[in-house]
Amino acid sequence: MASIYALLADLLAGVPAPTIIEIGAHHGHDTVELRALFPRATIYAFEPDPRNIFRLKRSGVHKAVHLVEAAVGDTDGSAQFLLSSGRPPVGDPHYTKGQPNEPWSYSSSLKPPVKHLENVPWVRFESKATVPVVRLDTFCAARGIDAIDFIWADVQGAEDLLIAGGQAALARTSFLYTEYSDEEIYKGQLNLGEIVRRLPGRWEVVEDFAGDALLRNASKLGPIVPPTA
Repeated sequence: MASIYALLADLLAGVPAPTIIEIGAHHGHDTVELRALFPRATIYAFEPDPRNIFRLKRSGVHKAVHLVEAAVGDTDGSAQFLLSSGRPPVGDPHYTKGQPNEPWSYSSSLKPPVKHLENVPWVRFESKATVPVVRLDTFCAARGIDAIDFIWADVQGAEDLLIAGGQAALARTSFLYTEYSDEEIYKGQLNLGEIVRRLPGRWEVVEDFAGDALLRNASKLGPIVPPTA
């Protein structure tokens, strides 16, 4: 299976200066990869968690993109953002992924956790922050963004809110990479089939990474034409 970066390099090879929106930048690992892969791209990186925003600015990642200090949802205004915390114990598969000396901030969400509490019991949700929230349609209209080449969505179970608030923008989007789950990790979380059903127009799965999927807007790009023998 090709990596998501290899697929993107191929799919967007004909777009010299793509418009990319990353929703959930966290500490900026994927932000940096996207900038390296597409040096001429216009990249908008959303991040609502104040701890992650601090990290993005401390590392200087914010200088390479347009950092938007907000969550993306189905309303414009503000919302309560649940802040994850805890530290992975030694031997846990997440141990080398996070920063053991800092609270775990990978799981913060607009949605309350459900199965997350059972699946990863050392992750806690003991505090909240009031953060700005904006609909994707509102943001794109304000910035004059008429077309989006790629959206990277890491919204921790809030895919339904992203889709509800971004119908017009998503209809003009070529590719979407999103998390999904067959379990209700967060309240009301959608599975892959329901995400595809709620997206505007007709979308196809390019690659299913088992928990993440790359989707293609066939209504905008046309159906995938199989190679001739």
